[in-house]
Amino acid sequence: MSASREKNKRKEQAAVPETANEAKKGMSKGLKTTLIAVCTVLVVCIVVFFYMLTSGFFASHTTAATVSGHNLSPAMVNYFYKNAYSTMQEQYGDFMSYILDTNSPLDEQTYDADTGETWADFFTQQGLTTAAEVYAIADEAKANGYTLSEEEQAAIESQLTSLDLYAAYSNMNRNSYIAAVYGTGCSEKSFREYLEVTTLASSYAQSINNGFTYTDAEIAAEYEANPNSYDAVTYRQFLVSDSLFQTSTDSSDESTADSSDTTEELSEEELTALKEEMASTMAADTAHDEQAFINAAYENAQDSAKESYADESYTLKEDQLYSSLSSDVADWLFDASRTEGDTTYIANDSGVYYVLYYISRSTNDYLLPNVRHILISVSDTSDETAMEEARAKADEILAEFNAGDKTAESFGELAKENTGDSNGDEGGLYENIMPGQMVTEFNDWCFDESRQPGDTGIVETSYGVHVMYFDGFGNSYRDTLVENALRTADYNAWHDGVVGDNAYTTVPFGMKFTTK
Repeated sequence: MSASREKNKRKEQAAVPETANEAKKGMSKGLKTTLIAVCTVLVVCIVVFFYMLTSGFFASHTTAATVSGHNLSPAMVNYFYKNAYSTMQEQYGDFMSYILDTNSPLDEQTYDADTGETWADFFTQQGLTTAAEVYAIADEAKANGYTLSEEEQAAIESQLTSLDLYAAYSNMNRNSYIAAVYGTGCSEKSFREYLEVTTLASSYAQSINNGFTYTDAEIAAEYEANPNSYDAVTYRQFLVSDSLFQTSTDSSDESTADSSDTTEELSEEELTALKEEMASTMAADTAHDEQAFINAAYENAQDSAKESYADESYTLKEDQLYSSLSSDVADWLFDASRTEGDTTYIANDSGVYYVLYYISRSTNDYLLPNVRHILISVSDTSDETAMEEARAKADEILAEFNAGDKTAESFGELAKENTGDSNGDEGGLYENIMPGQMVTEFNDWCFDESRQPGDTGIVETSYGVHVMYFDGFGNSYRDTLVENALRTADYNAWHDGVVGDNAYTTVPFGMKFTTK
C-alpha cells in the first residue's frame, strides 16, 4: 500500500468517531432550547397552580353553585354554610352535642343512613336553599328601587370593624381572620357582599310584611269565618299509656347471688283492653265533677309520678289554641256544643289514650298589656351575693321613681339610664305583650287580673331583677291573632311568588374548594 493511500485511510478512520458522536447527540441545539423553554413553562404553571390552590384563588374566583341566576363562589357558599350551622347551634344550644359531634369533621358524620348524606351535605343544602331565597328577594328589592338605609349600612360597617378586635387577639388582620373563620379564599370583600345581600333581603322582606294592613271589618270577618283558629280552650288531661300496666317485679334465686328485674309481658290486645277500660271508666265517672277527675288522675298515675299529680294544676291545660293540639283532641274540645264538665277519651295512633275534661272556651277578646321594665342583669342568678346586689339596686331605682312624679315618662328616663335590656332607648317599653312571650315570672306579673296602669313592682327571673311599671293596655289579643294570621298568609303568598322553589345547582369542581 502506498504512503498516500495509507494517509487517506487514516483520515477516513479519524472521521468516523466524529460522525458517531454527532449521532449520539441526537438533537440540535435549537431543539434543546425549545425543550428547556417548555419545561420551564410547565414548572412555572405547576408552581402557579399550587399557589392558586393554596392561596384561595379558586375559592374566590370559581363558581361552586348557581342560585336565582347568580354564580356563587366557594367563599360565598361557605358563608351560607356557616350560617346554616350557626342557626342550628343557636336553636339547640348545649343540646347540639347530642345531635352531632361538634369536634369532628362534619363530612365524616352521617346525617341520613339511608341516603349516605353527611351533616356537611345537610348544612350545604340548607345554606344553598337560604342563598336562593336571599338572592331572589334581594333582586326583587333592587328591581323596586329598595336600598339599604344609612343605619343598615352603618351596622354592616360596625360588624366588619368588630372583626378587627377578634383578629387582634389572634395576631391576624381582618382578611386573615375572615379566612380562618369561614375558609380559605374568604375575604373582607366577599364577606361584605354577603352581609349586604343578606341585610338587603331581610330588610326588604320585613318592609313587605309590615306593609300589609287590615281594616276592623276585615279582621272581624276573618274571625267570624274561622273562630276555632283564634279562640282558646281550658281543660284537663290525663294520659293512659302502656307504662301504667307494664310492671317490674324483683326476682332472685336464694341459691345464688344473682338477681334481676323481670317485666310482666302483656300482649298488645291485653294492653289495649286495659287502657280502654281505664280511660272509659275515668271519663264516665268524672263527668261534670272536676275534683273527681283530679282525684282519679292521681289514683291512676304511676307511683313514680304521684308527687307531680298531687299538684292539682298538673292536669290543667289553660288557654290552648287549636293549632297547638292534635286534630282529634282539638276537634272535640272546640266543638260548638261543648259544655263545662264534658268528658271523653280519645286514642291516638301510638296507642295512647287521652282522657279529657272540658272546662271553658275563651274568645281571647281582651286587651294586651303594655309594660315598662328596668333590668338589673345578673349573669348567674344562683349567685346569691350578685342577686342581693341586684335587689338592692332595684329597690334604689324604685325608690327614686316613687320620690318623683311617678309617670310613665319618668320611669322611661330611669330605664334609659339603668336597664340592662336592649330596649333602653324605648324607655324599657314592651307593647302588646302576648301570653307566654316573656319568661314565666315576668309574664305572670303582666297578666295578673288585678293589674292597673301605674302599678309597679319588682320581679326576679333567670335574667336577674326587674323593676316593673304597668304602662296600660294595648290591642285586643283576638284582633292581634287575626291580624297576624292574615299578614302571615299574605306574606307567604308574596314570598312564594318571589322565591319559588328555592332551586339551586352546584358545580362539582367549584364545590371542591368549599370548606366543610
